Amino acid sequence: MSHPAHRTIDRTRLIEALVVMAFAVVLFAVTFSFKKVPPILAQGIQPTVFPRAILAIMFGLGVIQAVTALRPSAEELEMLKPKGPIPLIVVLTAALLIGFVALMPVIGTFPALVLFLPALSLLWGERRWRLMALSFAGFAGFVYLLFRLIMNVPLP
Repeated sequence: MSHPAHRTIDRTRLIEALVVMAFAVVLFAVTFSFKKVPPILAQGIQPTVFPRAILAIMFGLGVIQAVTALRPSAEELEMLKPKGPIPLIVVLTAALLIGFVALMPVIGTFPALVLFLPALSLLWGERRWRLMALSFAGFAGFVYLLFRLIMNVPLP
């Protein structure tokens, strides 16, 4: 068995890339089952355009990751060595994200954002309240403007 430092392939990253690529291909195929919308209702684009674009980007990024996994540099292999247990902040951030996703259909997108954004900022140590309020309001306004006014998509 060869020593990990002598490997020429980062197998973990290659497997991750292949999983992402397979996921994108499967979901891209699912988009062919979407119903066509009459041009008058499509507002310029069919319902398949946005998901297919995102999935194509995911596939492309998977290809890039796969290619880089085939010839990792010595520095990249060194970075892959275990550094210790996962920090608590990572676990808490993941829990907060899961809570946000679970809360969104119950109370709505904007109320969930109002709870999630300050909670995440506080968890990460941010204490500049004015800056936080300004950035939260700007982000929520941008999301509303983009989805409700420009794309005319109702948010959950």
